[in-house]
Amino acid sequence: MKRLIYVLILALVLGVGAWSQANAADTSLVSHQVSQEEMQATAAYWTPERMRAAKPYPLPTKEGAPGVGPTEAAPTGPPGAVNGSSGQTSTLLSEDEFDVLAYTGAFAEPAAPVPMANGYDYPPPHNTFNVTKGFYGTTGSKYPYKAIGKVFFTQSAVNYVCSGSSGGGRAVLTAGHCVSSGANVWSTNTTFVPSYKNNIRPYGTWVAFNLWTFTAWHTSKDFARDVGYIIVSDQGGLKLSQRVGYLGFAWNYSRVQMYNMFGYPQAAPYNGAWLVTTQASYATQDGSENPNTTGIGFSQTGGCSGGPWIKDYRHVTSGACSYANGVNSYIYSGSPLQIYSPYFDTSVNDLRLSAIAN
Repeated sequence: MKRLIYVLILALVLGVGAWSQANAADTSLVSHQVSQEEMQATAAYWTPERMRAAKPYPLPTKEGAPGVGPTEAAPTGPPGAVNGSSGQTSTLLSEDEFDVLAYTGAFAEPAAPVPMANGYDYPPPHNTFNVTKGFYGTTGSKYPYKAIGKVFFTQSAVNYVCSGSSGGGRAVLTAGHCVSSGANVWSTNTTFVPSYKNNIRPYGTWVAFNLWTFTAWHTSKDFARDVGYIIVSDQGGLKLSQRVGYLGFAWNYSRVQMYNMFGYPQAAPYNGAWLVTTQASYATQDGSENPNTTGIGFSQTGGCSGGPWIKDYRHVTSGACSYANGVNSYIYSGSPLQIYSPYFDTSVNDLRLSAIAN
């Protein structure tokens, strides 16, 4: 009898262990090196005509409703943050200076909801508006807007548009689904155009030589790990971050934040010509993902995928502010005015460190 009880206990322990292993979040990373031949072909591929014709990547959409559990896991370490940089300085045109002065309130920003610990009911409150020319100008010289841009790539023989942001060194932060299909297929013809506006590329087109994401996204379409990085080649002896600056980065912080989310929505009623921002506070979590993803209100459309969620946003200022703390990832079909981002934990910071080491 004692032997039988021992065997049952052992089987239970082994079963629990196996269940834990099966349900443990996969935090391993995977990367894809782009050949020199592919890079040369990509540089020639993105003509102005192809860029204008590229389709907005459809926002990944889950059916059903967000999960209400399990309770979110504790952060995998203490909160951390690294400051951003505005990169090279540029002289503004007089037209830009006029636009700045003409903007009512001289950089005044619409009031945004105050974060609440228990979030908001659907649809969550939010403000969405174009980033005016007075903020980032025809030269695209103002920070942090010049560090945000469009991502162009090809998946399944279709040319698509996503959004992204300079994340330090040669790295561009975006969504995992912009670098990988989530079914073991990498994007091709991948480029980044910082400060894109109305078919103007003030800082040129930066061609990818490496792509990074989580294995859990690349192989299994795990939305908790829908984060990617594009590593781009230098231009004129300068890294991307030296040319346009880069956003700060924060991880292991509370989800209860006020976010300035940026993207280039292109599906109607938008046309993808201009950078758009949404101001919104923490609204909810999706307990069906591990770790739970974070939800906020929004009214952007396809093309905004991969755009950064900025914590402690400040315009025309770099340093201890404007930290990337999320990316546009997915929505639910029944609640399209709410978008989710993977939670930026220690593992996402590990992905960042691997990306900027290139």
